Amino acid sequence: MNAKTIVGGLVLLVLIGVGWFYVKWQLQDAKYRGAQEIAEESFKKDGKIANIRYVGVINGPIDKVQEAVWGVEKSAGVIENIKKAELMKQEGDTKTILMQLQAGTLPVQQYVMLFTLDAPNHTVKFKTTQAQAADLEGSYTLKANGDKTVLTYEAVSTDKINLPFPDGVIESANREVFVNMVRGITKQVGGAPPPAPAS
Repeated sequence: MNAKTIVGGLVLLVLIGVGWFYVKWQLQDAKYRGAQEIAEESFKKDGKIANIRYVGVINGPIDKVQEAVWGVEKSAGVIENIKKAELMKQEGDTKTILMQLQAGTLPVQQYVMLFTLDAPNHTVKFKTTQAQAADLEGSYTLKANGDKTVLTYEAVSTDKINLPFPDGVIESANREVFVNMVRGITKQVGGAPPPAPAS
């Protein structure tokens, strides 16, 4: 074999790998784009900073939804993307949680996160204290709407490293986690899933 054959073979392998990643990402993105669990969404990225906002409606009363959101250490196994959620420390309305999260085609990420409950205002604030790829800070805000609860997730994500993924992959992963969070909380509170869109 000559050098051109070896280089050509390596280039072909890289192209196949990139093509496989792209196809897998597209399939994953299609699975969650337009999900009925999302009433509103916004993802805007400028350089290393992404502003993220999702709004969903959960069929359940605000007190039960708040309990589920605040019980983040119980989320592994309830929310599909959360592989581990370990309570490291709790002092009053503040918890430190070790989390492992996997979404879409991205590798598992580990975070240590600080969660703070503001019960009277139905808000849970969070921020990373340790993260591998990106720091995250934001909140979950709940609002009663009859026997349902409107859940608003707002966050700012700041890349710590140059991510080797297109912004669309990151957006798709965030959407997937939010959809699965709404589904998991809905199951926890015993609510019915949102109706399927009319065809």
